[in-house]
Amino acid sequence: MQVQMVETDLLNACTTLFGSEINASIDFLNYLQASGLKTAYRKRAMETHPDRCLTLGRQAGLMNEQFKRVKEAYETLLTFIEQSNRRIIRTTVKTRQQPTPSKKKKPAPPKKQPPHRNSPTDHYYTGRLPNRELLIGQYLYYSGAISWRTLIRAIAWQIKHRPRIGQLAVDWGIMTRRDIVKILSQKSWNEKFGECALRTGHITKFEHIALLGKQRGIQSPLCRYFIRKQILSQAQISYYLRKQALHNLNLSRKKK
Repeated sequence: MQVQMVETDLLNACTTLFGSEINASIDFLNYLQASGLKTAYRKRAMETHPDRCLTLGRQAGLMNEQFKRVKEAYETLLTFIEQSNRRIIRTTVKTRQQPTPSKKKKPAPPKKQPPHRNSPTDHYYTGRLPNRELLIGQYLYYSGAISWRTLIRAIAWQIKHRPRIGQLAVDWGIMTRRDIVKILSQKSWNEKFGECALRTGHITKFEHIALLGKQRGIQSPLCRYFIRKQILSQAQISYYLRKQALHNLNLSRKKK
């Protein structure tokens, strides 16, 4: 499958991953190999991963943002170089045609459906809805309301604004700040904080479940991201929430 990607996005991804000292160009992209890309990603991941904020003496929030940009840049470039027939859409500036004075455009009526494609790099789902219950983010994607990249960004935003398990445990008196530092020092790179705390005996299995439930209960709703970024309106969100509820209800009835 051929993937078309915008030149600006690819060059920005190169600068994010390899640094401003490299000459990011079309020639650089054409000669870029997966091995070199993965080496650069591992290096940048070690420099920006939020789990190393205490070691590096930097703010976790800032490192989290940097790491997300590094990861997104890696995924963008990896998608590009894995294609056998690479194609780059060059960035061009189109002049806007001025309307004639004699004709006035009438305001468009409000739409129930969301706006269509807004970027050539976005992947929109066009098939049928999966025959299973869906969360609202999944339903929006499978309905064609949002792209895959928008869904991933929304989930990353929700994770960023989600209260940390460690802070919740401290608030409940389950562990201390010293325990958090100790758990972070024992946590492997891809291990979640709660899983490490459970493995090292700092919390029980019941406490782990309770903390995860509390975290999900007070996290920012995913739909808030789409409204804040003006991707969907409140009316459109309400429309899809009703459709999602009906979809899941029909599936639950079929199971019975």
